[in-house]
Amino acid sequence: MLDVVTLGEMLVQFNSVTTGPLRHVVYFEKHAAGAEANFAIGMVRLGFKAGFITRLGNDEFGKYILSVLRGEGVDTSRVKVDDEAPTGIYFIQRGYPVPERSSVVYYRRGSAASKLSPEDIDEDYIKGSRLLHLTGITPALSDSCMEATLKALRIAVENKVMVSFDTNVRMKLWLKAEKARKALLPMIEKADVVLTEPEDAEILIGEREPRKIIDKILALGPKIVVVKLGAEGAMASNGKEVAVKPGFRVPVVDVIGAGDAFAAGFMASILKGRSLEDALLFGNAAGALVVTVRGDIENLPSWEDIERFLAFQRREHVMFR
Repeated sequence: MLDVVTLGEMLVQFNSVTTGPLRHVVYFEKHAAGAEANFAIGMVRLGFKAGFITRLGNDEFGKYILSVLRGEGVDTSRVKVDDEAPTGIYFIQRGYPVPERSSVVYYRRGSAASKLSPEDIDEDYIKGSRLLHLTGITPALSDSCMEATLKALRIAVENKVMVSFDTNVRMKLWLKAEKARKALLPMIEKADVVLTEPEDAEILIGEREPRKIIDKILALGPKIVVVKLGAEGAMASNGKEVAVKPGFRVPVVDVIGAGDAFAAGFMASILKGRSLEDALLFGNAAGALVVTVRGDIENLPSWEDIERFLAFQRREHVMFR
């Protein structure tokens, strides 16, 4: 039995070794990454059994990604290999034009994962899990990906499987805000846990202030709402209590993937029955560790890693207080 099932696209990431505009970058590092796959790997490292539903191209990049997933212990029994469509790739531009921020350039149109369809969604696979994790990225990839996401969501709701939904609004994929709102709000209404951030919430519900975001989304039906605030930390509420935890000061190399690490740390804590404050703390710690290196999955932590990180942070706080 799996603890977690998620679906989406894992791509090959080419991360610039140096900062600055891509036109001047000479060297790139190759990584495997993708929001839902990052989450699955993060959950495995935190001791949970996770399965990933996707399609990969029958090419060298697809073979590389499959090797990474298997090596990390993610169940790949529902990964299909497509002989006709390629594995998607994308490039990371770091530190330009905003220092310590990264931007993404996709080459994923027509990728194997964009061919994901309802036929790829195994009802028993989802029914047998404790958690279905979805994001706003997969339904933006294609009409068939939208249908696959909706089918997975329906199966989870009908079988009382917990649903976490990370809004992850990618306007480069949606193109129009209204299209994103129309697609994602009905999914948010059916989720048990919603993770979002001010930029996404402004698009979806016209609100940027964290407490107002929480109140508006809770009113739609979810049991827990989390607002990720980057370096500032995060806020969450279950309608009865509000928890706030500040972020951690760490050297920032590449911020891409931090939100997925936070989601894994937070949801792993919730599945373990931890409090909202603890879930935010562990989520913030996981996100902080990921931004200190290039690549999304390399620094995804174990519980032991998080505890050691937090112990060091407590010691530093005492020393410099």
